[in-house]
Amino acid sequence: MYRKLISWKFIILSLLLLNTCQDEAPGSKEQSPDKPRSTVEDETQEMVDELHALATNTTDIQVWHLNRPRALMIDEQLKTSTDPGQTLGLLFKSGKEWLNAGEYEIALDRFNTIFSYIETNKITVKDETYNKIQEVLGVAYLRKAEIENCIKHHNEYSCIIPIEKEGQHVNREGGEMALKTFDGILNKTPDNLQVKWLYNITQMILGNYPNGIKKERLIAPSVFESETSFPRFTDKAMELGIAVNDISGSVVMDDFNNDHYLDLIISSYGLDDQLKYFENNTKGGFEDKTIAAGLKGLWSGLNMVQADYNNDGWIDVLVLRGAWLGKNGNHPNSLLRNNGDGTFSDVTKSAGLYCLLPTQTASWADYNNDGWVDLFIGNEYSNNNNAPCQLFHNNGNGTFTDMAKEKGLAVTDFIKGCVWSDFNNDGYPDLYLSSIRGNNYLFKNGGPDADFSFSNVVDQAGTKGPIKSFPCWAFDYDQDGWEDIFVSGFDFSQFETAAGEVAKDHLGLPTSAELPKLYKNNRDGTFTDVTKTANVDKVLYTMGCNFGDLNNDGFPDFYAATGTPDFRALIPNKMFLNNNGQQFLDVTKAGGFGHLQKGHGVAFGDIDMDGDQDIYHVLGGSYDGDNFMNALFVNPGNSNNWIKLKLQGVQSNKGAIGAKVKIMASNAQGEKKMFYNRVNSGGSFGANPLLIEQGLGDCNLIERIEVTWPGKKEPQVIEGAEVGAYYMIVEGQNQIQRIDVKSTMLKGVHEHHQH
Repeated sequence: MYRKLISWKFIILSLLLLNTCQDEAPGSKEQSPDKPRSTVEDETQEMVDELHALATNTTDIQVWHLNRPRALMIDEQLKTSTDPGQTLGLLFKSGKEWLNAGEYEIALDRFNTIFSYIETNKITVKDETYNKIQEVLGVAYLRKAEIENCIKHHNEYSCIIPIEKEGQHVNREGGEMALKTFDGILNKTPDNLQVKWLYNITQMILGNYPNGIKKERLIAPSVFESETSFPRFTDKAMELGIAVNDISGSVVMDDFNNDHYLDLIISSYGLDDQLKYFENNTKGGFEDKTIAAGLKGLWSGLNMVQADYNNDGWIDVLVLRGAWLGKNGNHPNSLLRNNGDGTFSDVTKSAGLYCLLPTQTASWADYNNDGWVDLFIGNEYSNNNNAPCQLFHNNGNGTFTDMAKEKGLAVTDFIKGCVWSDFNNDGYPDLYLSSIRGNNYLFKNGGPDADFSFSNVVDQAGTKGPIKSFPCWAFDYDQDGWEDIFVSGFDFSQFETAAGEVAKDHLGLPTSAELPKLYKNNRDGTFTDVTKTANVDKVLYTMGCNFGDLNNDGFPDFYAATGTPDFRALIPNKMFLNNNGQQFLDVTKAGGFGHLQKGHGVAFGDIDMDGDQDIYHVLGGSYDGDNFMNALFVNPGNSNNWIKLKLQGVQSNKGAIGAKVKIMASNAQGEKKMFYNRVNSGGSFGANPLLIEQGLGDCNLIERIEVTWPGKKEPQVIEGAEVGAYYMIVEGQNQIQRIDVKSTMLKGVHEHHQH
């Protein structure tokens, strides 16, 4: 057993967990946020107790996570069922629930019982239904194979497509039974692309791909080839003891103890999954500081995003909860204040952020340029849950007030992604939102003349697609000084058929999947859809996501973390390399990024401080039994130059969120180049460090750096910086401070992390 079991109690949930926010946020400037330490500890304990109650109490057995209780309930119904049709339906439901709960042996028993029951009772079943049951049976065998090989005997090649020798399975029973099952389906329906896809993956894990597959069943190796050469990255998470083995969740990569090395805070979606904090020991390893940091008992969280909300110089973290749970998603978020002494405190209530609404997306920015970062939370409004979006205005004293209605941002939609960016370069942050049920939103900040209220200009801008969207981000992909928009499609009606749609895409066949959109900024308030010309019109089913610069050429690349909750959705996570701002090239295979397990939070950052960005990737699905080890893809390096800049605001917010950086540089031939960046955490699912890690390509001379701080019209000019160095830039101080940080050789003892 690898997924820890929850002892679910079916009792009435406290009235505390109704769909409500605080009646009145403690938002007046007369109130002081400073509390005695004991009071703060009490508040943290209150949140721990509330999260424990959520994990152990429920009134609705249909809550997403409760696979085990539902399976037990169905098994009880099976004992009294006499109708053959009902019995078959209950056996199938029981098998799926046990599979989702992580009990693959019980699931296999249920599915196999279906076929023996059909034969014994001479029941006629439609071919389509019979094949569907067989398909799920094959997937259950495949999950057995994954657990007994990829989890029990995990290595850096496990589940990376196309699966190479080191990733092939030693315990072959699960794979061989899956192959037999898929073979039987294909004998009857040879054109079933989803089963053909799963069949080819199964042949890979058994070492029979491609030579052991008949031509008519082979998905050719050429469909997995990268579009350009690229060095392979190495997954060192297991070696370093940071391969958290949990279900879907997120990661914040940042410097939480101000030693200039990047640490990790990692979350997981399970209601009793512990938040984890790994501190970089600056010697090539990490130390688990979860308990020492005061995080014990702070459970769950599908996503997180960081900021220095109180301008004290220490990065704080917001944990987001309740996503996808509908009427049962009234869970509190957590604002974790960094105390600057190695500990964090939950100050959600005293900060005025306590609210019971479902969400998994939020973004920080100083929307009114008053020097304090504000917070937008995109909630999941539905017929079952009145959950409008929120704009929490920072009062400058450690507290917030929800101003969404006043500012025109109380959106009532099922929001899955939100990002701030100054799309029109007028100095005021605008806001892009993705909806999984309709048009997306682009809110233009009206600035001081409109009292910083927002208007939806998505129709004029031309950025409302795709109709079913999930993650999004703003980045300057073509390095022209104007930020563009990427938003990925995600059709949740295709949970069970996603692998088939991906197979169609690989084979160049028409697909019904919702494709992503890349919108190029036209610099006039409008955007052009360049998805096809930029070569990103791919079937992705992106959930987690982020961007960075893998080869330090100065152009941002991106990683699409893919999947759906269904166990059949074994589809590779995808890495796209930016080709000089013209198009993106798939380097998934070459770089070793094509993980088949469900992808969620992604963060790019230079973990080993050697000048190139690495990637931490949270893996695992949404069901309680769909756990997997997270990955740390370590960059092998390149020959391009780089610079790191840590910005510190004085009049603007201290973390410098929203500050724009322009670097003018030249190469040995005297060619001048411009590089543009902005302090932000990247995409809407996973968080990069609030740090400028800028690739410079072949430029070896930095002529000047211009920093435009939030709220300022004129840039601060910095001279004297060198390539390959790390600097602190303080607002108003033209003399930069060089930070001497040594690179580390990542090393550790191989550990297996039980789930």
